[in-house]
Amino acid sequence: MDQVITITMKNLEKNNMKTFFVGTKEEALAKILDSIPENATIGFGGSKTLKQIGVFAALEKKKYELLDWGMANSGEEAAEIRKQSLFADVYLSSSNAVTQDGKLVNMDGTGNRVSAITFGPKKVIIVAGKNKIVENEERAVERIRNVAAPATAKHFGKKTPCVITGKCMDCSSTDRICCTKVVHSWQKMPGRINVILVAENLGY
Repeated sequence: MDQVITITMKNLEKNNMKTFFVGTKEEALAKILDSIPENATIGFGGSKTLKQIGVFAALEKKKYELLDWGMANSGEEAAEIRKQSLFADVYLSSSNAVTQDGKLVNMDGTGNRVSAITFGPKKVIIVAGKNKIVENEERAVERIRNVAAPATAKHFGKKTPCVITGKCMDCSSTDRICCTKVVHSWQKMPGRINVILVAENLGY
């Protein structure tokens, strides 16, 4: 195992976040499925990583209630599903960045993802590729502003300056997606936040 991943896992565990390491996205999917109890309600944070792993197709074959706001027919329905996800048994997401000193750093547009990771769902499963691991919180914010946010904004067809420049312009656009920053530096409830680190590049 890579020394950086070893250090990151050690510090996540130190910060009371249960951590696992897998080599491939296929192993990550198997670990996710093994970690979800039967008949669970499952909420989701918007995540390219989860799509790359094939989570949605796999879960649709199981007896789960999926609270997937990405399948909503309107903005109002999507908002309602995001709210319902706060009461889910399990919440699946990735993280914009994972620091070597054991923190999860995320920025949201509406705040639904950071809210659910922080409070509500009984169990949170975070999946992150090795490309998401950075040295510290400062580097995490740099990564979000200049890598993750521009790519995500472009993916969703947002009309933000970062889509054009490829880096954060600290804009006031109505399409801005980096509105709320949350740093999870310690988990109060043992076993609630589970982190799966994958030895592949996944997501933005």
